[in-house]
Amino acid sequence: MGNSERGVRLQNVLREEIETILRCEARDPRLSKIDVTRVELSPGGARARVWWKTDEDKEEVLDALERARGFIRSCVAEALGTKRTPELVFRWDPAAGGEVL
Repeated sequence: MGNSERGVRLQNVLREEIETILRCEARDPRLSKIDVTRVELSPGGARARVWWKTDEDKEEVLDALERARGFIRSCVAEALGTKRTPELVFRWDPAAGGEVL
């Protein structure tokens, strides 16, 4: 699914939706300072790897993302209205600079 035209569109929609959730709906202020750089869907669409960057402490931000994973996923499900919502896996974007987490 990730490389098909539909997959690419869905990846872009997911990226935009997740970034909006982090900036506008999440209560943890660390999450509002994240830039979602890209989203990669697994071939079946069951998992979405969410790549991100920030100028804040990366380990603290990753902790906040992990704690908010269920909330973010439920917001994505509500916004997209799809039958299935992919599992979200958060990864630091090494292309954004800094060490790999």
